[in-house]
Amino acid sequence: MDIELKPNTWADFTMLKKANARAQNNFYADADVEVFKIIFQPERSLSAFENGNIVGCTTSYSLDMTVPGGTVPIGAVAQVSVQTTHRRMGINTKLMKRQLSDMHEWGDPLSVLQASESIIYGRYGYGMASFEYTYDIERPHGSFAQKHQPKGRLSYIEEDEARQVFPEVFERATLLRNGMVKRNDTWWKFRFAQTGIRGGDPRAWFVKYEVEGRVDGYLWFAIKSAEFLTVKELITTTDDAYATLWQFCLDMDLVTSITAGRRADDEPLPWLLADPRRLKQTFKDASWIRIVDVPAALSARTYSTNDGLVIQVRDPFLEWNDGRVLLEGGPEGAECEQTDREPDITLSAADLGAAYLGGVKFQTMSHAGRVEENTPGALRRADAMFTTDLKPWCIDSW
Repeated sequence: MDIELKPNTWADFTMLKKANARAQNNFYADADVEVFKIIFQPERSLSAFENGNIVGCTTSYSLDMTVPGGTVPIGAVAQVSVQTTHRRMGINTKLMKRQLSDMHEWGDPLSVLQASESIIYGRYGYGMASFEYTYDIERPHGSFAQKHQPKGRLSYIEEDEARQVFPEVFERATLLRNGMVKRNDTWWKFRFAQTGIRGGDPRAWFVKYEVEGRVDGYLWFAIKSAEFLTVKELITTTDDAYATLWQFCLDMDLVTSITAGRRADDEPLPWLLADPRRLKQTFKDASWIRIVDVPAALSARTYSTNDGLVIQVRDPFLEWNDGRVLLEGGPEGAECEQTDREPDITLSAADLGAAYLGGVKFQTMSHAGRVEENTPGALRRADAMFTTDLKPWCIDSW
């Protein structure tokens, strides 16, 4: 087997997308392929070739993710796949190793993906860093427990206005949730274009919620067969906007059921409802984070308490990460550097990635045998440092 790893070119693009779709039991029509061209970055796209044919592939997009205290550049990993004819040959491991090495050279401290199968990526050092719900509720059971009186007004808008209004609201909303990724003009163009991919229904409605001339939230939704409402995006910057837009969905005439996917795992919706048991909540993992550069990643965020910890990171997949670092940080910033001091805690790179945004406690992972406490009280101190007010959330997929 003569396999060559190399970046893709524009000439490879159609073959690349169709090979990726085939490996994931999907099918992309020519129109679907054209949509993906909007976000294609050939220099970050990597494939395994055999006799001129793509037998495995992966790509990443250069994006910025919100973390405590600011944003961090990430490599957003997508289209990881190996053709069925070439599985169990180590191709994916080679692709992942090369991709992460490239990110290290490019200066990406983090790699982030959403896993099609949760069993795959832990071996490459990715950890479950955020979680999400899909909500389903029948409209007759959507009454609020307490009467909500909106402070502003709702308006239907056309797509042209939505393209102007939504980005500013989304930008403000990303500052409220760690794990959200920024959308530049290219990604907004892709988001509006991708609704029709794989034969999907591109028809949608757009609603803005305005208070004293300021748009505090928006709703992007579709209705199938005149009675099934699907929330594509419900993005808000205030509690008032959140309650108002959900009330709008749950009160809509003729609709029998409402579905909303990719919702944060600590949203207040169940607490708004008079009969929360009627809200069906399907829970799953969302973003998986891979620490590409431990000192850079830990220095890039702030921490809830002022403290210092020596962390022993086990990372056999990326040898430059394997070792001890001294993290000293607080609400104003942080510094992290390699050290020879004795560790306070020991864990894998995957579990450090899982804890990075505050989505899981070190003590929880310790109870599962994944984190070792070397200094008494160190896990409690680590949890106090890494905790955040809200759970991490990322509504985007890529």
